Amino acid sequence: MTVKVLIVDARPERSRALEHALRDAGFDVVTRADEHDDLYAIMTRVKPDAVIIDAALPSRDTLEHMGQLGRRFPKPMIMLAEEETPDLTREATSAGVSAYVVEDVQPALVRSMVNVAIASFEAHRALKGELTKTQTTLSQRRTIERAKSQLMEMHAFSEDAAYQWLRKRAMNRRLTIHEVAQAVLASDDVES
Repeated sequence: MTVKVLIVDARPERSRALEHALRDAGFDVVTRADEHDDLYAIMTRVKPDAVIIDAALPSRDTLEHMGQLGRRFPKPMIMLAEEETPDLTREATSAGVSAYVVEDVQPALVRSMVNVAIASFEAHRALKGELTKTQTTLSQRRTIERAKSQLMEMHAFSEDAAYQWLRKRAMNRRLTIHEVAQAVLASDDVES
């Protein structure tokens, strides 16, 4: 499957060379856009797999705009720039840039650069997904623990009996234990 790349350029002369290097490396450059174009509409229309931003010196506005674009359309973003400072690199990373490359990109490095950015983006997204899943699980466990405590106080249940009550109620109502626990916490009237 061919990787579709969108180039957002502030320097058309350099971006033309980049486009040729990408095409020679086997990528499909779906379009080149100016940073002032409606990038949201372009992203919706062309659905790229990766975005390369070619800017001489990215401004805070450019980085903020790329961050908003990345939140709405999560894709690997590679920023090409002429200068690098620790602050600029930090801001680019905070904005969601997967790779920040300084100086001219040699055509031989283009394939690796895009592939590494895509792999890095996917790994980051997987970690973020795992973190979200873990946070949800912990939140659900806290809800279940609070519901068990409430049942233990109201009915003098042991911890195991409170859990079994939640479990039985969940099975009988075809709900998750977490959903039953939420109902217990939302109601003061819990029948035994």
